Amino acid sequence: MSAAVYITDNFSEPMAPQHNFANNFGLDNPGQAMSLYARIMHEHTKKQLNTATDSARRRSQEVSSDSSNSSANSVRSTSL
Repeated sequence: MSAAVYITDNFSEPMAPQHNFANNFGLDNPGQAMSLYARIMHEHTKKQLNTATDSARRRSQEVSSDSSNSSANSVRSTSL
């Protein structure tokens, strides 16, 4: 089964989220649905930010250890 795709200005996204919103959030109380959706998206964004921060820290530590090893090696090679 293929999913429908929504295309606007060279950006496309599956239609399923728009169609499934009504199934997952009660549209009879739009304020509550919006609040619940905002809370879910806030948690999702926090997780993404934490993942990106952790990844950046790991890369930063790798670069630091690589540069300190390179510096030590260059000093050793020039002193021979």
